[in-house]
Amino acid sequence: MQIPFGRCLLKFRVLFDTNVLIAASLNVMSEELQIKLKHPFFDQSMNLIGIIKKHIHKRIGVVTTTIEDEANSILEQAVMQELRKKITDREVDFELFSVILNSSEARLKLILSYLLREPIDPFEVEKNIVKVEEMYSNLLEKARTLPKPASLLTEAVPKGFKKLAFDIYKTQDEILNSQLTNLLRKPPETTDKKILAEAIYLCKLYRETEGKELQFYIASTDYHFSPVRKKGLESRQVTDAIYELFGIICDWPLQIAKILQEHLK
Repeated sequence: MQIPFGRCLLKFRVLFDTNVLIAASLNVMSEELQIKLKHPFFDQSMNLIGIIKKHIHKRIGVVTTTIEDEANSILEQAVMQELRKKITDREVDFELFSVILNSSEARLKLILSYLLREPIDPFEVEKNIVKVEEMYSNLLEKARTLPKPASLLTEAVPKGFKKLAFDIYKTQDEILNSQLTNLLRKPPETTDKKILAEAIYLCKLYRETEGKELQFYIASTDYHFSPVRKKGLESRQVTDAIYELFGIICDWPLQIAKILQEHLK
């Protein structure tokens, strides 16, 4: 599904998911401690945050207390996780961990200062959670009943090439359906559902006060929201369901940054 973008549209709001805030907070390089630690999604997350900072007077970047609290609570865990990727042959030194955590906490605090923290009506959010849970339940059921087109497509292939064709089609099918099958492997957590429910509330509020033409985004590296892109293919069943039901565009920081750069002056 292609999501339309109006070239003259100048009204945007971007809700930052917790994982983007964490990614942008983890970048420490210390010669003294002999460590270079950088989150895999740091560059694209910081690129988007840089655009938000540049246009801070337009109040584009948004966060909620739920997201801010979660980011603060899991930052320590995220730092340890990234450190263990770097230090595999020994225990993580407490001094090293403390220095990196303190640096990351300072970065997170600075990033949050660029974002607008919006108040949320909990009663409206609870109503939205019901809709969100129904959406994910339907998507999970769809994931469980996915067809097996690889075998069907292989039937038309000459006999000597059937195995090769099946492997190719199977790989393509796996990628195209991966956003759905990811739900089976790792269902959305309660916090994920609450964040989406809050996003629905904010999207409705902004459009009531600023006009229906406003585009509302969730910047996320989580496949519960953003598309899966691999080998030139794209899986976006969850992303499209969120847009069709709630009018919210979910994507990776890289893609949202490109859209904002194109439209913001």
